[in-house]
Formats: sequence, C-alpha cells, structure tokens
Amino acid sequence: MAVGSQKGKLSAMLDADLEGPGLPAGDIEMEDAAGPAKATTFAEWFQQASPEELRSCLKSLVSEIPDAATLVQDMLKEETAHQEWVNQEEKAWNEKKAKEANLDQPSKARVEGSGHENFAAQARWCPLRLSGDERTLLVILQGALYVSEYTDKVDVYHAGNKSKRMALQIQQVCAILAGLVVSNNFDVARKPLIEKDFAENAHFFSSVMEIGRRYKILSPDKLRGTYGKLIHMLQDSVKDDVARLVGFDCVVPVKTVATLAARKERGAELLEDPLLTTATREIYETGKTRAEVQAEVREKSEALSELKKKYAEKPASGAAPKAAGDLGELLRGKSSETSALTEENVETIVSSISDHLAFQRFNREPCERMIEFLKTYFSPSGEREWSLEISRGREGSCLSHSHKTQYTFCLQSMLLWREIMGNMFALWQCTEDDLLDPSLRYRLCDTGQGLNRLQSAPRVSRMMQHILHKVQSEVGGWVGLSVVHLGDRDVPNALVFIDKYTQVPRILGPIVQTLDKLPEVYAASEANKRLIDKEYGSLDSLRMMILQDFFRHGFDGSGDDGGSCVDGRLTSCWNWCSKIEKKKYFPAFLLTGFTGFDGGFESGSAW
Repeated sequence: MAVGSQKGKLSAMLDADLEGPGLPAGDIEMEDAAGPAKATTFAEWFQQASPEELRSCLKSLVSEIPDAATLVQDMLKEETAHQEWVNQEEKAWNEKKAKEANLDQPSKARVEGSGHENFAAQARWCPLRLSGDERTLLVILQGALYVSEYTDKVDVYHAGNKSKRMALQIQQVCAILAGLVVSNNFDVARKPLIEKDFAENAHFFSSVMEIGRRYKILSPDKLRGTYGKLIHMLQDSVKDDVARLVGFDCVVPVKTVATLAARKERGAELLEDPLLTTATREIYETGKTRAEVQAEVREKSEALSELKKKYAEKPASGAAPKAAGDLGELLRGKSSETSALTEENVETIVSSISDHLAFQRFNREPCERMIEFLKTYFSPSGEREWSLEISRGREGSCLSHSHKTQYTFCLQSMLLWREIMGNMFALWQCTEDDLLDPSLRYRLCDTGQGLNRLQSAPRVSRMMQHILHKVQSEVGGWVGLSVVHLGDRDVPNALVFIDKYTQVPRILGPIVQTLDKLPEVYAASEANKRLIDKEYGSLDSLRMMILQDFFRHGFDGSGDDGGSCVDGRLTSCWNWCSKIEKKKYFPAFLLTGFTGFDGGFESGSAW
C-alpha cells in the first residue's frame, strides 16, 4: 500500500472516529493479504490491520514526527515493566495460595465440617461497634472537623515551611476538640485538657480520632464531608518533621474484634464456638410466619445468653469496669479492664460480627440481584428481542461489543463488584494502612479535577490483584482490560479508590428496588396500569427496557475516565446514573419512590 494512499485513508478514518458512525463503509476501505476488509474508523482498522500495515504506519509517523520514536519506546518500556510486575505478583500470589492450601487444609476441613463460620479469620477485619460514650465523642469530633479548614489551608501551593503549617492546623483541630469536650463535660475534662499540653493528652486525642476512623469503616455513607479532612490530617501527622512539631503520635490501630479477643484470656475460644453462628445470624421476615420469626429471635437471644454464661466472668472487686470510650479513662491514659471477658465484651464481639455480616449482605445483595436479572432475562447464546450489542459512537458508547461479549462483560464486572463488596472491611483497613504509611510520600498534583494527593497504594493494589485473579478464575476468561488504576491521575490515592467502590450499592440498590416495586405499582391502580401499558407496552416490556439500557450503556466505557479497565466500568456506570432523568422510563422510577442514587449528603448526620 502506498504511503500517501495509506495516510489519506487513515486521516479519513480518524475523521470518522470524531464525527461518529455516519460515514458509509464503502467510502473507506483497507486491503490486507487475505483480501478486502472494510473498516470505517481508525479504531476498527487498528484491530484488523496486519503487522506490516502497523509497521508501515509507525514508520510514516516517525518520519514526520521524530519525537514519536522516543515516545513509543518509553511506552513500550513502561508496558514491559508493568507486565513483568504483574507476572511477578501473579507468581507470588499463586505460590502463596498453594502454600496456604497445603498448610490450612486440616483447619479448613474442620471449619467446614463443623457447619459454622470461620469467625477467627474474619475478626481481623471486623471493627468494634461503638459504645455509648464513644458515640458522644464521635459527635464532638464531627463538630471539630466540620469547622476546620485543614485541607483548604494545607493542600495549596504556597511558599514557606509547610510542616509548620500542617502542625499548626493539627494543633488547632485538637484545641477545638478539647474546647468542645470541656464544654460537654466540664467537671471531668477541665483540669486535664486545660492545664496539660497536647503531648500529655496524646492518648485522648489519638483515641478520639480512632473512633472517627472506625465509625467511617462501619458506615461508609457517613462522615462524607469530614472524613477526608481527618484522614488527610493524620496522613500529614505521620511525617517525622510534623510529628516532632505536634509533639505526639495521632495515629493508633483501629480496634477490631481480633484485637479485643487477643487481649482476653478466652477470646480466641469464643470466636471458635459454634453458638456464635446462631448468636450473629440475621433474621428475615420474608416467607415466614410470626411464630417462626419469634422462635428465631428467641433462639438468637438464648445463644447470646449462653455465650455470656460460658465465657464472661464477674469482676473480682464487684465493681464493673468502665465502658469503652469512658472520658475519665481516656484522659488518664489508663484502662481499668482486666484480661477476663465481661458480659459487655461478649455482647460487643457478637454485635460487631453481626454488623459485619449485615454490612456484607447490604453491599453484596444488589450485585447478586443484578447478576440474577442478567442470567434470568438474557442469554449469552442468543440475542432474542432484547440485544445487548453496543457500537462505538452510537448513543454515547465508547466500546464495540457483540451481544455475547457485552453479556460476559457485564457479568464479570458485577461478579468483581460482588467480591469487592464482600471484602470491603479488609479493603478499608488496607486503604488506611497505605494512606498512613510514613514511608509512602505523596505529592500534590492537578489531576484535572483540582489538586489531589498522588500516592501509591501497594497494599490495596495487592489485595485487588488477589480479588481480580479469583474472579478471573471463576469466569474462565476476561473481556477488556484488567488494569487497576491506583496512584495515577485517574485514581490518585487509596481514599479515592475506596470511595468509588462504596458507590456500588448506591447505584445498584435503587435499580433493584425499582424493578422489584414495579409489579406492585402496576397492580396498585387502574391509572398506573393504563399509563404503563400506553407508554411502554406492558409491565414486562418496561422492566426489560430498564435492564437492557442499564446492561448496555451502564457498561459502555463512557465517562471522563471510562473504558474497559476495572475502574472504567464503575465510571461508565456512574455516568449512566447521571443521565437517568433523560431516559424514557424515568417516570417509572419516580412511581416507585425513587429519589436519586445518592444519600443525604447535606443532612447534619452526614457530616
């Protein structure tokens, strides 16, 4: 093929990419060794071109733009280095899994044979439920962070000593916190917080900040405006020069079920008790009579009482120890608890594990329901009437997939989300470990959405690779890219990453709710029935219209940083949500009580 002819055809294809699919296929035609092959866009030609054509195209490009050769070489080096890293991680992961399988086979068989959950393994990631005293301190911490302007003062370009500015802002937050605590409990807090300096109250300040971090992990939809200030402040506080100026360490480990059980003499034994499965079991009303529900509630209560009798010990002195978060003990920096389990400890462990299981169900259930809808109403083998095929440039799609490919793409994406939701507590812990690691420095960078802290996240990256490998082995193949963006301009740091995936139940939950309520709305009145039949043909057609549009354009690679990569799938899904008001079926969403895909961000409880 002549260079001039090739250049003209490639230019026409690029024009077709920019203008959309309006050019006729016959106007742009490329030939290869196997015969004529039509390609209307540059993207299609790039997929079909032979190595000789690609080589000729690159030579032409290099001859006109000398810097192109250097850029291509740099890209190849980066791609090679990345592939080598992926291969090393995969090899290490496979070796580790094989070793664990050999070592843990007896214990796994014992757990599966006993018929109860392996709570000892999960306890590491289960944060402790907040006590009443801790919730009081949480509200005070929310108030202090709400009025703070930490990120506005620190995350800007400015001259001078930045460490001094960070230390000053941290001390101001501590001063506000101390003032609020004194006003809330003057008699107890006045002397320690007014007469002592920050370093002498280090245990108090670090404990209060740990309460805020633990609450955020337990309730990701809360602290949406203040958690960012808190974690960025703690991220700066671990720097050596800042910690030296502040005078104390603000970061302590998050309290989990595992840490509480490790401090107690019979804590590990409690986690292995089969009664714990009954005591933490969720009770559902669907499909059960009142008597059956009451029997399950009674059985659960009896299991908790039995665990208390079996493991809890009464204090020798007769005086009950102070509850977690007691203000007096936090200010003294000493705890009156003993190594023996108390009834309150047992109840805290049971309630914390129950919260963990409920959290997993809340996050995983929307994914499982959407997977069920996909498998029930669509088939990978046949398109039928409701095809999932998408074409690049049509209706906002940035990908071109056949019906079968798009079916697989949607299925594997939601399987991945389900697995991520099941490991959300563990991912939160890894996120904080990466953000608060003093050896991982960050730099301010304009990512296109303002200044962000660009920082690597090796722990989150490793865990995501494990999750990705597990899903890939389950589905047997992978459509699209398996790249997980972390520490780049798309996903600057671990906080942005974890915040993206907390949106999954907010996206899928309202869709599932709408699909479940539509039959009820349809049967509620004749007016609703006439409206749905007139506008959408029938109830079944309406539900299929919603599902088809979501599975097509919720996974079409659209959005600012969309695409077929792991994070781009969620971006295109969120992009679909932003356009819901323009959809033909939007009135049907409103009929079912839909108010939006986002929670009450402006409410006071969402500080």
